[in-house]
Amino acid sequence: MENTTQLGEHLRESTEAIIQLVESEPTLRSQDIAAIESSLKKVISPTFEIAFVGAFSAGKSMLINALLGRELLYSAEGHATGIECYIAYAEADKERVVLTFLSSREIQDEAQYLLQQLGVTNQVDFSSDETISTILETCTKLVEKEGGDSKSEKGRTAKALKLLMEGWEANRDRIQPFGNATYSMEQLDLKNLQDGAAYARRGCNSAVLKRLEYYCHHDLLEDGNILVDLPGIDAPVKEDAALTYDKSNARKRLLLWWS
Repeated sequence: MENTTQLGEHLRESTEAIIQLVESEPTLRSQDIAAIESSLKKVISPTFEIAFVGAFSAGKSMLINALLGRELLYSAEGHATGIECYIAYAEADKERVVLTFLSSREIQDEAQYLLQQLGVTNQVDFSSDETISTILETCTKLVEKEGGDSKSEKGRTAKALKLLMEGWEANRDRIQPFGNATYSMEQLDLKNLQDGAAYARRGCNSAVLKRLEYYCHHDLLEDGNILVDLPGIDAPVKEDAALTYDKSNARKRLLLWWS
């Protein structure tokens, strides 16, 4: 009996032969074969997502770092990350990271929400540098008053807002007004996976990232397993928590609840 690899190879060859016939026939060239190619890839190289789901600061990122034996994910206590993070397999010489940023609109909406949590209900003009400076100063004082960013909900929220504003200032040239800009590590002048991870783990950068994709050489990932780190189910920003609940209902995904 043929093994799975041989069957997959035969399927690939047969499908590619059909695609070549379609492309050689003038009356069929307008047909979209992208779905066929995508389905073939899923059959030949199946993947399975293992999602780590739990409360904010429950140690999900720390656990993933420990499993891989590498410091890839931001795991500092008190950091309100809303990043989707996917870690998939790559050959040792092809390790890389792909980073997708929040849009300016998403950052402003998130900042306004955090301000409301701190008791500021009026709309804020985030286009003003003076306003941002005032927010940063206020957040710093509030964190100090609360005895740190992990001592209270208010301190945690103030720290999250501070990081968000610092990240927006530091990455303005990489952030689009409405769309989500995606960059390879080469585009950000990051030389390897370690550089990419260090950049993404920096608090202010992490705060303005929407999605991270790590391609990492590790035995745990070689069979098609993809580790998924999601925002806490009680994340300060409601959209982040909603994202986790939505992703948790996806098919072909094993959920590991961590508390």
